[in-house]
Amino acid sequence: MPPNTAFRGFGGPQGMFVIETAIVHAAEALGIAPHVIQHKNLLKTGDEFPYGQKVVSEAIECWTEAETQFNFQEKIKSIEAFNNKNQLIKKGFAIMPICFGISFTKTMLNQARSLVHVYTDGSVLITTGAVEMGQGVNTKMVQVAAKTLGVDESFVKINSTNTFRIANTSPTAASATADLNGKAVEIACHKIKERLLISAAEDLGVSESDIAFVKNEIYINGEKSKLSWKDLIFATYAKRVSLSEHAHYTPPDIHFDTNTEKGHPFAYHVFGTSIFEITLDCIRGRYTVDSAQVIHDAGQTMNERIDMGQCEGALVQGMGWMTMEELIYDKEGRLRSNALSTYKVPDIYSVPKDLDIRFLKTEKTNLAILQSKAVGEPPLMYGIGAYFAIRNAIKAFNPKALVPFDAPATHEKILLALYGKYGEI
Repeated sequence: MPPNTAFRGFGGPQGMFVIETAIVHAAEALGIAPHVIQHKNLLKTGDEFPYGQKVVSEAIECWTEAETQFNFQEKIKSIEAFNNKNQLIKKGFAIMPICFGISFTKTMLNQARSLVHVYTDGSVLITTGAVEMGQGVNTKMVQVAAKTLGVDESFVKINSTNTFRIANTSPTAASATADLNGKAVEIACHKIKERLLISAAEDLGVSESDIAFVKNEIYINGEKSKLSWKDLIFATYAKRVSLSEHAHYTPPDIHFDTNTEKGHPFAYHVFGTSIFEITLDCIRGRYTVDSAQVIHDAGQTMNERIDMGQCEGALVQGMGWMTMEELIYDKEGRLRSNALSTYKVPDIYSVPKDLDIRFLKTEKTNLAILQSKAVGEPPLMYGIGAYFAIRNAIKAFNPKALVPFDAPATHEKILLALYGKYGEI
C-alpha cells in the first residue's frame, strides 16, 4: 500500500466526483446541460441530509452570485460560437458547486484546549495544540486573542505546540483546527477578561457593563478612562487575581450514531460555486485552463489574505488531482509513479490564466471561530470542474467520443478519447 494518507478531503472529493459523473451521465441521456440538474438539486436551508442533519445553506446564494458576477450564461453562448467557428481547437465549460461538512466525522476528536497567560507587562502568551504547517492557523489564534481581549496583535505571542503544555490534542486535520483551537483560545481569554472587568470596575467605580477594552485602552461608555491595559493588568496582579486560564472546547450538539448512521456530525457546512473554461488543442490533446471563477462561502472571514491563499492553493491542487496526478502500478503491485519524475503535480504553469475567487457576503450565524468558516479542504473540490470542462471540450470535437469517467484526465487519455481509441490503453 502507498505509504501516505489523504491530503485535503479524506474521501469527500472522491464522493463528489462520483455524484458529478452521475449528473453528467444523466444529463447526456436526457439531452440537457449538466448545470440544469445541478441547479435544480442545490440544497436549501431546512433540507435534510441523508444522515438527518438539517441544512443551513448558502448553495443557492453562491450559485446566484456566480451567475450574476461572472455571467456564465453569456460565457456558454460565447463558447458555443467559438466551437462552431473552430474545428481543431475547442473550448470546454463546466460548473462545480460544492458542499462540505466541517468537523471530524469521528465525534470524539471534536475537542481542543488552550492555555493563555497575561503577564504583568501586559503581554499575552497563548498555547494551543494546533500545528502550523503554512496554513496560517497561528496568525488566526493571535487574532482571536487580540480581538477577545481588546489589545493590539503586537501584544500577543504564540507558543510552540508541545504536548507538555497542551495534552490530548486532536490532529491538525478535517479543516477544524482553527475552529476548535480558536474557540478554546476565545474561552480562555473571555474568562481572563471577566476577572479584568471586575478589577477595572472596582478601580474606576463604575459598572462592569459600562467598560470596554479597545486597542490597549480601557473605555467607560465610549470615553477613554485614566486606566490603560498595562495599568489594569498590573493592578489586577497586585490584587492576587489569576491572569492565566486553561480552557477546553467541543462544538455543541455534535453527535452521530454509527449503528443507524444518523445524527448531527458537522458543526456547519461550507458552500461555493466555481466556473471553469478551458481551451483544448484537438490535434495534440493538450489544453490550457483559461479561467476559474469562484464564489466561495467563507462566512465572515477574519483574515482574507490567508483564506484567499488557501482557496487558490486548494483549487489548483484539486485540478492537479483531477488532470495529472496518476498512480500507476505494475503487475506485481509496485507503485511506478513514485517520484516527481513520474508523478506529475501542478506547478505555476498549471494555474488558470484568470483565477478569480470572491467571497460570498453572508450574515448567517455558524459555529466557526468568529464566524470565519474553514477553508482548508472545501476549495479542493472546485478542481473537479476542470475535469468536466475538458470532457465537454472533447465532446465538442467528437460528439460520439466514448469518454469513460476516469480521472485523472491526462494528455494521453485526452488524445485517445478525441479519436475514439481510449479503450486501447
